[in-house]
Amino acid sequence: MHGGSFEGDTVVGVGTRARLPFRVLAPAGPGGGRLVVDVAHTW
Repeated sequence: MHGGSFEGDTVVGVGTRARLPFRVLAPAGPGGGRLVVDVAHTW
């Protein structure tokens, strides 16, 4: 995993050994500003 921040923007890259299904969620609630990346363990 690699990432960086510049002027309030954050960039993160995630790599896997194979093409796997994934989903991205932005849960609502207190402490907002969270992002969840859910990557399958197997195909």
